[in-house]
Formats: sequence, structure tokens, C-alpha cells
Amino acid sequence: MKLIAITPDFLDVKGLLNSIIKLKEYGVSHLYLRSPFILSSPNFKAVLKKLKKAGFELIVPYDKWPGVISIGVIPHFKERDIVCIDNLYWLLGRNPFSASVHTVEDAWEVIGKGAEFIFLSPIFSPYSKKDYPLQPLDLEEVAKVVRLYGERIVLLGGIDFDRVKELKSRLKCDFSIAGITMFFGERGKG
Repeated sequence: MKLIAITPDFLDVKGLLNSIIKLKEYGVSHLYLRSPFILSSPNFKAVLKKLKKAGFELIVPYDKWPGVISIGVIPHFKERDIVCIDNLYWLLGRNPFSASVHTVEDAWEVIGKGAEFIFLSPIFSPYSKKDYPLQPLDLEEVAKVVRLYGERIVLLGGIDFDRVKELKSRLKCDFSIAGITMFFGERGKG
């Protein structure tokens, strides 16, 4: 199981760097850097290098990726940008990429395009997004894609450490977890 911490919108570079020890204690292997404060930092490349040196695999929005390919980061496509995957295939080449989807059907489609990780949500109602319009996915349907692709399927939405235990029990197969609140909020204390 891979644990992927997603930076909350409010997090800046200093806050992220101050979180490294806590994230390591949680067992986080990957960081999805999506905070505008981090992405717009004039020291963005230097920050990426520090995080890589600390042992994290890094995921960045696909539009930031071309400028940091040499650092060895994974580009991430949001659901609305998945159409770009086919257009960027020549650039992606053998580089791993990740994508966010909100249906099991889309997960099947995008994993077929070669995604390293599929962020599938919402599994539960998200803690970080009040009045979230999407209903949690059917866990029986989620289990089908998880059983086939294991930790390449990253479950997201309302996840905390207690719910990870519940998911392990219910799904009875390997998967990965991503979270914002789980790693950067009150739910991370569980």
C-alpha cells in the first residue's frame, strides 16, 4: 500500500518542509503537490529536489511537469484534463503518470491508457470539502478494479486511518490511499 499525501490549498513551502518528519512518520511515500503557494514558489525546483532527497516520489499537475521533467516527477491529470493524455503521449513516452477520476468506468479507461496511479474518489464524503456534490462510490464496484490493479488504484475521499482499516477488511485486497485531511489535518491524529 502506498500512502500519498495531497497538499492542501493553504499549504506554503515552509509548511510543507516543516511537515516532512510527520509525513515520514505516517509512512507517506508520495506527495501530490497541488497547493498554489507551492506551485508558484520561485524556488519550486529547489523544493522538489529537497523533497526527492528526503525520499518522496513527487506528483505535480501535468501543466507544471514539462518544466521539471529532469527532476523525475510524475505528472497528474485531473478528470477534466484526461483528454490531454492522448495528445501528450509523445511527451509522456514511458514516463509514469497519474489521473483523478470519479467513476469506476473512467478508472478502467484511464488505467488502460497506461496510468501509474488512478486516484478514485469519493470513497467516503470528503472531510476537506463541505457540500461535496458527488456521492461515495459503490465499494463493490471499486473492489473489482482494485482487485485487478492493486496499489495502482488510489482511494481518496473521507479517508482516515480508521477507514483504511475498514477498507482493508471490506475489500480484502491491496490498494493505495491518498489524503489531504488525513495527513495535514485533524483526522491525521488517529
